[in-house]
Amino acid sequence: MTSTSAHATSVCATSLEQVLWPELHKQLERALVRLGQQQLSPPVMLLLRDTLDNAIKAMHREVFRQLAQTEFGMEMDGGEEALLDELYAAETGEHGAANIAQYCKDNDWHVTIDFPDSGEDIVSLASPAEWDVARCHTASLADALGFQWHELPVHAGTLLVLRRQATNPASRKAGDLLDNGDCRDELLNVCERLGYGVMRFAGSGEVLALSRSMLACARRPADEASVAALCAAIPFNFLRDIVWGMALEESNGTFENYRTRMLLPGSGNLSILFNVSGYRDAQSVVHALWQPVSVEEVGAGSLGEGSMLNEARVHRITRNYVPQLVEEKAREAVSLCRDTLANEECTVAVLFCDIVGFTSYVESNASSESIINTLNAILRRVSSSVRRHHGFIDKFMGDSVMAIFHDPADALHAAIDMQKHAADINRLRSRAGQDMLRLRIGIHWGEVVIGNVGTEERLDWTAIGDVVNTASRIEKNCDPGAILVSRALLNAIVPARHPEFDFGELFTIRVKGKQDELPVCHVSGREA
Repeated sequence: MTSTSAHATSVCATSLEQVLWPELHKQLERALVRLGQQQLSPPVMLLLRDTLDNAIKAMHREVFRQLAQTEFGMEMDGGEEALLDELYAAETGEHGAANIAQYCKDNDWHVTIDFPDSGEDIVSLASPAEWDVARCHTASLADALGFQWHELPVHAGTLLVLRRQATNPASRKAGDLLDNGDCRDELLNVCERLGYGVMRFAGSGEVLALSRSMLACARRPADEASVAALCAAIPFNFLRDIVWGMALEESNGTFENYRTRMLLPGSGNLSILFNVSGYRDAQSVVHALWQPVSVEEVGAGSLGEGSMLNEARVHRITRNYVPQLVEEKAREAVSLCRDTLANEECTVAVLFCDIVGFTSYVESNASSESIINTLNAILRRVSSSVRRHHGFIDKFMGDSVMAIFHDPADALHAAIDMQKHAADINRLRSRAGQDMLRLRIGIHWGEVVIGNVGTEERLDWTAIGDVVNTASRIEKNCDPGAILVSRALLNAIVPARHPEFDFGELFTIRVKGKQDELPVCHVSGREA
């Protein structure tokens, strides 16, 4: 829920699964622009996410505590608190926060986020539960940015205000340019602090020099015997791929992020995995910086040796099979130190698009290669329309697509774009004497849950709920080449604000699983 007053814009949150972040991000950016610090939007958004996360969890636990007192007659002394923790862990482990969040929604428990329109305050959080902001893992980040959470006195609960400190590091002038001497000193300090080693190799593979920090990496004292042992332990693959391999290339060549595992001299079966970068100079001397990654027993390492380019190539291949929305949400989860994606409740437009007659086309076409190429050519256009209008592909299902949009107008713009592309393709197919492949598009608007569906071996992060099923059935009732939308989407979009759309008359269709007929209408784009 969002409300606006003359002094602040408020957002109310009862659950972490609500999709509040687009509105919060917009209001936060407005507040930072007012203070002339819009460049700090990403880290301050992280502060807000973490603090709101903890505030809602504290509220949920307080609600559960009160329910335990009233429903089960628990007395909250020291022993009962331990039992309460067990019961709360069992409840959230089995049901997540869904039941408690619903209770909060029904009984007007919520955390209120306000964005003042003046002063040095950026955002405030008011919670009905008492909790300590020091538990947030981003507290040190707030100090580094020049902000501080202040707890203000309230009759009940907790009221926090994020305020700019008097001396804000972000307000200082641009950094100084280091001269060459200072830069070398700084690099040496960084390498020493991180425990990086430095080595120089002749073109023959002989070690010409090494740093004391390299011996420290190998857990050896700084003496001649240790130097000899370390030189003898240089992995053959490093000499082959880098020292000798670079001799085949032009001089002054560089290499980065080469991974190699070295058996630690005198350590039995321990080895250390290094990440090595450097260059070869005009005299064929190889200068290498050795960054220790991990120390493990021989054979126990899961990280492969050799160039990290292989891992990057694997990632480039596999990322094409990971939905864009999942990758985006995974980055958010990592920024909040989470290992999994949380379920989200949100109101969205769900769009289904199907290629009419594609099954018949497959049956009549002998070339599998041609079938795949044709299908991909159409799906590329559909996917491009979704991305262009700020949507996300939820999944491909053979010759059909499911997409999600947070703005109903974006869903309609994308659908009209898809039909224009389809018309262009069909004009070309008609000239070539090929069958028409037309699109059928259905869109519905409402609340869904986007969450984890499947098992540990294979998980989808996908939208589920009645809105998804209804959107699919609307698409099945759509005529080829048309766009059919529900009255719910029509009401959400406010036609008067979008003269670019031409809405047809409402009529009803009967869809499977629903007793009442569903009001729908056709939509097209107005000609300019």
